[in-house]
Amino acid sequence: MKDVTKTKSVFEKALFQLLEEKNYHDITINEICALAKKTKMTFYHYYKDKEKLLAEASINLINEEYNKEYEKILAEETDLEEIEYQSVVVTYDWVARHYNQIQNLSYKGETLPLYIFKNALFDNYSKYMAEVINSGGYDIPIDYLSIFCFEGLYSTCLYYADQLKNGKDKKKIIEDSIKACRILTKAVLSLIEE
Repeated sequence: MKDVTKTKSVFEKALFQLLEEKNYHDITINEICALAKKTKMTFYHYYKDKEKLLAEASINLINEEYNKEYEKILAEETDLEEIEYQSVVVTYDWVARHYNQIQNLSYKGETLPLYIFKNALFDNYSKYMAEVINSGGYDIPIDYLSIFCFEGLYSTCLYYADQLKNGKDKKKIIEDSIKACRILTKAVLSLIEE
């Protein structure tokens, strides 16, 4: 089982490494295999196609990086508002770090790769919201709140990443985003607590 996870991880990392420089549409399975130093036969043993690899790679990348940060927050904080606030900041930072790869998922109107990735991000966020709602004993529909909060968070994270990449005053952009994260936190908590 460990070998399977390790092999799949090599393919996943190869895909996201290629996405740093190339559009998803232009990446071939041959390139993924060459970078992963694995055969096409091995690739097809684990994945039906490139989309299946993207779906698994997205979930695992998010889980590996984001959840590690979230666990650190939970280990250091007990205040719900501070946990929520810091998790939003981590989300902004995560999207900014992977902005090139996210941008390279869309190509001339092709939306499936970006949709696959966004679904992985949403699934993770939904689990997080379920933890917040259940641990607080709130009586509120998780799906509704997850969709409501996630769509705004996803859009503002992408906007922040774009500003960070193309803006001149990066320090001001970061300061403004931190303020936005605090406001967003208060808004989410007020929705939960109403």
